[in-house]
Amino acid sequence: MSNDNVYKINKMDVQSLSMEEINKIFLEDGLMTKKYGLLKRFRNVDEYKNAYLSNLISNNNSLFLLNKDEKIVGLLTFIKSFDWGGNEQYKLTIKLCDEIIGIPLTNCLRQFIQEKLDIHKQIAIVVYGNECDELVKELTAKVQLKGNNYTLAKTDIDIDILKKTAESLQAKNSDLRMVYTDVVPEEYVEKYCDLFNDIQETMPDVSEDGFVQYVESPEKLRTRIKANAEHGRTHHCIMIFAENGDMIAQSNVISNNNDPRFPYQFLVGVSSQYWGRQLGKWLYAVMYQKLYETIDFEKVHMVHHPSNKHIIAISEWVGYKFSVLETTYVVENN
Repeated sequence: MSNDNVYKINKMDVQSLSMEEINKIFLEDGLMTKKYGLLKRFRNVDEYKNAYLSNLISNNNSLFLLNKDEKIVGLLTFIKSFDWGGNEQYKLTIKLCDEIIGIPLTNCLRQFIQEKLDIHKQIAIVVYGNECDELVKELTAKVQLKGNNYTLAKTDIDIDILKKTAESLQAKNSDLRMVYTDVVPEEYVEKYCDLFNDIQETMPDVSEDGFVQYVESPEKLRTRIKANAEHGRTHHCIMIFAENGDMIAQSNVISNNNDPRFPYQFLVGVSSQYWGRQLGKWLYAVMYQKLYETIDFEKVHMVHHPSNKHIIAISEWVGYKFSVLETTYVVENN
């Protein structure tokens, strides 16, 4: 337990929580979700208990409450995870209520973090917005991932504009061939992986001090294809091919067939030699027309590095709205 003046951080025995306690935590979590503009994944306290809390228990992860005078002012989760390179790491996520980040609160969080570092030597810390900037600077942390969270409500999509744009860009790029699939076919696996990795090399994420590159491989992709089938997930993938058969662009969205409310878009990009032909806009127009017509979703969500201005502009053209900056730092014990 960490404390400084009125602030205390207490580890919860999640398995022994009463329904009254769970409901209280659920309500506070909902307020923080609203504050940060995050997706409201749990519609009621039973879903929160059976999905989120049960998952913490089954994976031996921890939930901590940050209290001030017995009032919950923050939620902290501490989980065993992996970075994009597949390296094991412990990840602390900090969510705070509308609390003034003064010296007492900073001291309380710093002491808690130091206790974790004394045990694990290195941890990743996830924070939202800029509210923990001073604390992070004191810890001399490296940025592992930095991303603006965006969401696109289905009601904000102008389907007529998407159709007209798709038709116009198809005509302008008649030498190219676009393919949509709901699973990457075996014949495209190697080309998909090669382009995936090439696109990542051009992303601004690679400039961060603590960034760890994810490397796609045919083996990883095939494993994920199998897992998607087993867990009822659909990988919506649009690929663009040049006349010589090279894959030159791709866009990816994952949706949960059992709960389609919040699909996730990841890695949309174009081979650098084809920049300037509006292929990114073409990918967006076709993808979101497809999703609009086939999935009963509420909001699609994605994360963009703040300096990725070109793709952010296309996302906002479709209707995406910014919610919050999310930063993952890597901190080591000095």
